[in-house]
Amino acid sequence: MSASGSAARSVAVVGGGITGLTAAYWLCRARRDLKVTLFEQRPRLGGNILTERWEGFLMDAGPDSFLATKPDALALCEELGLRDELITTRPEAHRVYLAHQGRLQPLPEGMALGVPTRLAPFLRTPILTPAGKLRALGDVLVPRRDVAATLGQDESILEFMTRRVGREAARRIVGPLLGGIYAGDIATLSIQATFPELARMETRYGSLMLGLIMRQRGQRGNTPFRSLRGGMATLVHRLEQRLPPESLQMGVGVERLEPTRTGWRLLLEGGRVEEAHAVVLTVPAHAAAALLPDCPLGDELRAIPYASTATVFFAFPRDGVHHPLDGAGFIVPTGEARILASTWVTSKWEGRAPNGQVLVRAFVGGTQSPVPLHQLDDRALMELSRAELERLLGPLPLALFSRAFRYHDANPQPVVGHIERLIRIDSELRSLPGLYLAGAAYRGVGIPDCIRQARAAAERLLRERW
Repeated sequence: MSASGSAARSVAVVGGGITGLTAAYWLCRARRDLKVTLFEQRPRLGGNILTERWEGFLMDAGPDSFLATKPDALALCEELGLRDELITTRPEAHRVYLAHQGRLQPLPEGMALGVPTRLAPFLRTPILTPAGKLRALGDVLVPRRDVAATLGQDESILEFMTRRVGREAARRIVGPLLGGIYAGDIATLSIQATFPELARMETRYGSLMLGLIMRQRGQRGNTPFRSLRGGMATLVHRLEQRLPPESLQMGVGVERLEPTRTGWRLLLEGGRVEEAHAVVLTVPAHAAAALLPDCPLGDELRAIPYASTATVFFAFPRDGVHHPLDGAGFIVPTGEARILASTWVTSKWEGRAPNGQVLVRAFVGGTQSPVPLHQLDDRALMELSRAELERLLGPLPLALFSRAFRYHDANPQPVVGHIERLIRIDSELRSLPGLYLAGAAYRGVGIPDCIRQARAAAERLLRERW
């Protein structure tokens, strides 16, 4: 692929995260006559997926797992020969705590997406008042939304869940559970764009509780989460190995895209120019917008909001931590702490630390965070995270080491109206033949969602262009 356009059939993939890698892999796999080139501005591949090892510890700085209930990631792992590397969570990881009035309280057994599916544990929890519990259980009596009368009308997660289980449960439990996945505010996040399965359950069953109970019948005793023995970067490395070495252009940023008579021109950092018959953009929406200035598509992409987050790891000797760490970790409702959540990594996964030591991760930032991430250096971020962990877990020993990882404007926020924006984006793309979009900003933020979108973009490209 060159400025002269000598390649018969050429595709440029912009962005080397899981979406870009998967798109390049499927294109190469489907058509060996294609010349596929992947451009990644950073010197490494993987995007938000990053695994680091240190003195016997294994840290997934970004996502540490994926949902097996969405088949795309599991299928890709098996396609790449990673079946034997897949692991499930430890038994104790089924328990999750919630910060409530300065203490950690276990979420009631049977909670699913913030909705109770077992009566006795839910009635015993101190997290909700008696009135809040009664209102949450009223989900089975609340009439379903009139789909015909509200066709095309979006709701926030808060509006939807308040209507189903009440404001108290929505704020105290649903907010940190569902909003925490996006590091966002459930008062602005769209239910249709984030958890459409809940909206479908209301339509089908008239009750979230009944719908979730029915869904759990086929999943009883099975954890939905999977990871890889060597960390999530194992998937990144395997995809990289399956791509022709000459197709990977790392440390090469794209500054601008321009349409040509036969495809697209890529203006690269340093003044280089490349041409391709088609381009798959998998970078964050705001980065994609910067490549398409002064056009309606760029305006729509630029309007998708993002949040910044950080993860902070602490390694401790196990005998110095008084809390039993008998769960996957804890989540935090707004106002309860200056961190979003914490994962007790060694309680969640096998093989993440040497014997006698534990690894704990804190999440900081998000749209509602009181912490100004951009004003804190790594040391201040670690001190803040440790103070909050100690306040909720009790005294902690001197850390064996600590590490901070930052994700600036890396968490897309599918706010109310996101589905309508996607319709407008698709309309604009029709006027730009040979340009395709995929990634966390559009139709799901999880690893399976990104893999699904990557394959769909690759298949659509091949169908429309050749």
